[in-house]
Amino acid sequence: MTRKRKKTAPTRPPEQFLELSEVLAYIGQVIARGMPGAVWVRAEVASVTDRRHLYLDLVQLGEEGEVAKCRATVWARERFSLEGKFRQATGGTLTAGLKVLLFCQPEFHPQYGFSLNVLDLSPEYTLGDAALRLDTLRQTLVQEGVYGLNRLLPPPADFARVAVISPTGAAGLGDFRRETDALEDAGVIEFRYLEATFQGREASSSLLRAAQAARELHEEVPLDALVVIRGGGAVTDLAWLNDLAFARALATFPAPVITGLGHARDDTLPDEVACVRTDTPSKAAGLILRTVAGAAAAAQEDARSIRAAAASLLVEADAAALWARGRILSAADRQSETARSNVDALMRQALGLTPERTLARGYALVRDEDGQPVTRAAGVTAGQRLTLEWQDGRVNAVAQDAPSTSGP
Repeated sequence: MTRKRKKTAPTRPPEQFLELSEVLAYIGQVIARGMPGAVWVRAEVASVTDRRHLYLDLVQLGEEGEVAKCRATVWARERFSLEGKFRQATGGTLTAGLKVLLFCQPEFHPQYGFSLNVLDLSPEYTLGDAALRLDTLRQTLVQEGVYGLNRLLPPPADFARVAVISPTGAAGLGDFRRETDALEDAGVIEFRYLEATFQGREASSSLLRAAQAARELHEEVPLDALVVIRGGGAVTDLAWLNDLAFARALATFPAPVITGLGHARDDTLPDEVACVRTDTPSKAAGLILRTVAGAAAAAQEDARSIRAAAASLLVEADAAALWARGRILSAADRQSETARSNVDALMRQALGLTPERTLARGYALVRDEDGQPVTRAAGVTAGQRLTLEWQDGRVNAVAQDAPSTSGP
């Protein structure tokens, strides 16, 4: 069963009403009466549009997740002085992503709606916020136990394979390559260049992807170092590098990390966790060149030392051989002299045993009938004719009996 709709008469237009312009003008009057002066407003710059005047989109994330949004304008008449003030303190300009403290006059315009007119700003707040954020990130890495890991690695003693993370087409990259391309052309070092966005909302994910790509390169063939470089920048530009995930990737990188981020006065988290910090890309390149030259000089010195040691060993070996040869010749001379002396003695002894010399000493020589010497009594028989010979004559004799012999 369906219910029938009750027919109603069309609403009659009111006899009194306000024009839109009147409503908007009234809202403007209410805002002006409610906030009669300028106030300090804390927010984050979401975007910046430069059209003679500077147009800012401000945002703030509430505790419940809601987002407050508002437009702000730096009019040309204030822009020069405010930008100069901000640049003098931070080195940079108002850019997206910065936390700012602005002195603003609320305004509602019937045509353009609600906005804030920026009359002054506090650069110290922006710097303080960046420093506070840096300290928070630093403490997080310390609590995770990774803050000082890369600094514990020994600095490279030589370079053969290096990965480099840098912004696309950055001037700092050109400075770096002017110093190092010759080494790569000569085949001394292999450089692998990884491009990344170093500032803006895409910086965090881009830098992390580059660090992960460098780790993959290291797993393929070990790297001697990972170099992170960029040209000079303002403090507010460098603040984009203070990213927790990127700093963690550098702190835990398995090869030494070298930074050359174009500044000497201000710290960034990558500088703090890196094994070696240099001020500029050119100085990072200079470190590589000096290390390679030092390693080459050390190798040459080692080669000279090896050659000198080898030559010394050869000299010592020659000296030892000569000494041994002298010892051998000396021993041979002594043995030869001894042999000659022995031969002479034997010769003298042999010469002293001739029959004439024996007879001269008073001995007699017994010969048989054939004139052969008889040296043993057992060789004599009874009746055998013998001749007894002395130095001064001979006597013939006949053996009467067989001689008797006695043992020793």
